[in-house]
Amino acid sequence: TLAKLLFNELCAEFEYTCFVPLKKNTKEIEDEVYSSMYHLGKQLTKRVKEWQLTDLRQKILLLVLDDIDNGSHVAFLQDIVSKNDCANSRYIVTCRDRNILNSLDSRVFDVKFLNPESSTKLFMSYAFPYPTEPSPSLKEWVHKIVAKCDGLPLTLEVIGKYLKTKVSESIWMQCLHALDEAENVVSLDDQLWAKLRVSYDRLGSQ
Repeated sequence: TLAKLLFNELCAEFEYTCFVPLKKNTKEIEDEVYSSMYHLGKQLTKRVKEWQLTDLRQKILLLVLDDIDNGSHVAFLQDIVSKNDCANSRYIVTCRDRNILNSLDSRVFDVKFLNPESSTKLFMSYAFPYPTEPSPSLKEWVHKIVAKCDGLPLTLEVIGKYLKTKVSESIWMQCLHALDEAENVVSLDDQLWAKLRVSYDRLGSQ
């Protein structure tokens, strides 16, 4: 989310701009880079087969690669940097593995968890969009559930959306207990998915 915000603020300063959520297959990534590439605010119209990374040589480029998570992604980024060969270009990546970032000549910005105030504000924007207000009986549950989301924006959003139309205290109680159980998972990644599954597991058959 921060990478998208930064990209949107900076893109007017660059000749070529591209924001790419990464996939595993390198060839797919090359196609995705082209299909997401803009020149002076307009999307490129060449057919993918006619386009090559060398077309970017000496062009002022802003490139965001979202979710680098393996060596082939790193190699792809280094290939683009080499073929672009422009000192005024900028490359932004998001990653959950510091070891991968350490293999790059990069400046690392650690994204912190949200504080309780910001967490509550984000959760409320999904669970009770303005001008909706929680009933007095639900207000105490808001703080308990927000605390269980551990300041993770995605969890706050997903759980907030799930509880948006729920007015029964029993449903909020069940959600809190499920979030409690998710905390027993050891791995942080698995714990995140366990918390996101709280809303998924309660979907109806349709």
